Amino acid sequence: MHFTGTKFFAAASFAIALMLIAYPASADLHSAHVAYSKHDFDSAFKQFKELAELGQPQAQYALAVMYVRGEGVDTSMTYGHAWASLAAQNGEPKGAALAADLEPRLTPTSLRLSAETQAQFSQASLDKRLLPIILKGRDFQDRDPPRLSKAGVLYYPRIAEEKGVQGEAYVEFIVPPDGHPRIPRIVYAVPFGYFEASVRDSAMRSVFLPARINGVPVSSPFSIFYNFKVNSVSIKDYGDLEQRVAKTKLQAEAGDPSAQVLYGMMIAGLPQLNQTRDRAVPWFLKAAQAGALYAQYQIGTDLLLGRGCQCDSTKGEIWLEKAAQADEPNAQVSLAEYLLRDKSKSDSVAGAIVWLERAAKSGNASAKFLLAAMLAANSSAEVRNPTRALALAEELEHEYKEDPILWEIRAAASASRMDYRAAVKAESRAISQAASLGWNLAPLQARQALYASQKSWSGNLLDF
Repeated sequence: MHFTGTKFFAAASFAIALMLIAYPASADLHSAHVAYSKHDFDSAFKQFKELAELGQPQAQYALAVMYVRGEGVDTSMTYGHAWASLAAQNGEPKGAALAADLEPRLTPTSLRLSAETQAQFSQASLDKRLLPIILKGRDFQDRDPPRLSKAGVLYYPRIAEEKGVQGEAYVEFIVPPDGHPRIPRIVYAVPFGYFEASVRDSAMRSVFLPARINGVPVSSPFSIFYNFKVNSVSIKDYGDLEQRVAKTKLQAEAGDPSAQVLYGMMIAGLPQLNQTRDRAVPWFLKAAQAGALYAQYQIGTDLLLGRGCQCDSTKGEIWLEKAAQADEPNAQVSLAEYLLRDKSKSDSVAGAIVWLERAAKSGNASAKFLLAAMLAANSSAEVRNPTRALALAEELEHEYKEDPILWEIRAAASASRMDYRAAVKAESRAISQAASLGWNLAPLQARQALYASQKSWSGNLLDF
């Protein structure tokens, strides 16, 4: 068997497409066109309008047509002209023709109202309140990015090997100042359920030169694209990397949101392409404007972190909220993490728990993991729920049994329940695993000493 970051599984585009249409309650370009083709004009109008207001030119043109025809809305040549003009400004040639056809029919007052709508949703207006300001040739606005020093060994899962299953996964994680990754989050895997544990283990056993701000090491996110293939499968089933990337780029340039997401992931996660994050942001943005929830999550997170674009928490919250409300679990987890970092709001913990519970309800493992960490050791007695934390840890053990934090969760929760023997045992396992990963053991050993003296510990298990 073979695994690398330089080949791609043929089902990738299909899987990304599923990601885009998995949430019917959210507007996306494909479902809007489907609704229109079925003459469900009320639904189509609502979806096209939502996307048009994000700056999506095809949606703006479709909205203009629906205003002119009175489909799903009262007929309005004024608003038809406004949205056709905006579509033209954003590169949709049919928009210019429609606006030119409508303009002679409008009164000066109608033209003024059209201009007001255009100003509200112009590129300049969207840049100011919604769209990211792209950096030039940089990964981050405020720091030098993490650099891979030593890649963790990647094993081929036995069950996948035995069944001849091959695929790929995209993982995001935090590189703390010590350079040893924490909290790997599998945000994409094809097929599901085979490669996640291998990818998580490889990511955690990698070593990085940490990100730095003015020379000082800081925690920072990182992402990697992994691929698994069986030797018996012909390379023709994958295609050459350069050709694969070029084909995906062409599809993305043609306006396919699924290809735009995939191409953004390629740029962001394949070091072989030697691209900085700012090159991925425009592709995620195009897909986000077309309603791709995963892309909206990426744009929101980029804005919060100043990753590939200027940092703007207000814009970032808008994109994350949009995706999270449509039940994109990665966005829900990111919103929870953002709320927990904001110490200025007294209700931030409660808000974070709401989002984590919502993502956990959909089965998201990362949400369950973060929720368990909060419930096990939060400094607020109102938040702590050690029994629930242990139940979540039990659910997650199959996936996270090699992660020291899982055992830290069990230890803190057990100590909170005054089961100090179980706490010491779990913490000992956490220390053993952390030592094999090269982590700083001092915080873990301090907690173990507390448990050994029959005392509990409260705080943030994810503070590193």
